[in-house]
Amino acid sequence: MNFLVSAPGKVILFGEHAVVYGKTAVAASLDLRTTLQFNELDGQNILLSMPKLDLKITVSLAEVIELSQNSPKLTEEKHEEFYEFVSKFVDKLQYSGIQKLGLEALFYLLIAVTQSESLEIKPFSLFLDTKLSIGSGLGSSASFAVCISTSFLHWANLQKNKLTKLDELELQKISKFAMGCEKIMHGTPSGIDHTVAIYGAVIEFKKPDKLDPIFGVKTMEILLVDTRVPRSTKDLVAKFKELKIKFPGIVDAILDAIDQVAQEALKVIRKMRTLDDEDHWRDLGALVEVNHGLLASCQVSHPALEKICAVARENKLKAKMTGAGGGGYAYVLLPPGVEEEKVQQVTETMQGYGFLVTRSSLGGPGVKID
Repeated sequence: MNFLVSAPGKVILFGEHAVVYGKTAVAASLDLRTTLQFNELDGQNILLSMPKLDLKITVSLAEVIELSQNSPKLTEEKHEEFYEFVSKFVDKLQYSGIQKLGLEALFYLLIAVTQSESLEIKPFSLFLDTKLSIGSGLGSSASFAVCISTSFLHWANLQKNKLTKLDELELQKISKFAMGCEKIMHGTPSGIDHTVAIYGAVIEFKKPDKLDPIFGVKTMEILLVDTRVPRSTKDLVAKFKELKIKFPGIVDAILDAIDQVAQEALKVIRKMRTLDDEDHWRDLGALVEVNHGLLASCQVSHPALEKICAVARENKLKAKMTGAGGGGYAYVLLPPGVEEEKVQQVTETMQGYGFLVTRSSLGGPGVKID
């Protein structure tokens, strides 16, 4: 048996930081995908290759089967106990940092699916690669978790001569496994990243439990711009919180405004499913700029991000930071019919400042099996 699974990354279009305080956020699938090639093998080993993690390892099949047979049953209450058991196994493989996390996630999912779906673990190779930058706020870990969850579920189905239909029931299974995996990566994930990776499209999100995909949205093109300025999401969230504590009246009003921007953007995006005219794109562009300005007023922007927005504005395009800010990424909205010369000019200008520019699209399909 051999097959290919892929899942998209994500971009937050509106509402970052405010989403932490229960406000509306809008995210969309990004057409930069993680791909997983799965092959059954002869022999007595499992071969794992993840180039982006600089990881290539051979693991004894017998050891993995023993892990599966001795592991505690995974339940919501016993998540930590189950994860600790898997983590001790991975410790023996003598990896650390992001490589250890990647292996923990993989074996967590393998054993979880084995328990849930009666998967028979046989020798296999797994090659996992991605066009997404790791740890950049583009949902790489969620697309990783969704690809692995889907591949093991699909393998279990194939063993039962059952066709994998990516219907609501199967997608909910994938979501449950991926969410558990994301807890390993992030502690308390919001759920937005893996939901986008599973369903694709555009997602309306609001804590604690509003996660609504908006299907039928026309593809939106963007320039995704990497400032190449490293930043810590944790530090930026803490900085925002500090400002909120110091000036609660002001920051609360800004949070309400960001919420209104996200809700207005959702109205426009829903209208664009049936009627795609210049006014809608103009409104969406205006909301992009307003949202960036509100975030910048809360001191989470960066000179590099302001430079990107300025270059876009000089060329009558709209841009904003995406994610935590402080560096990281921005996106430039490309309306239909935009002149290629203008896109090229903007790209070259930004590259001249040392930024990395990738043309991509938003709102495409979620997880796929080929």
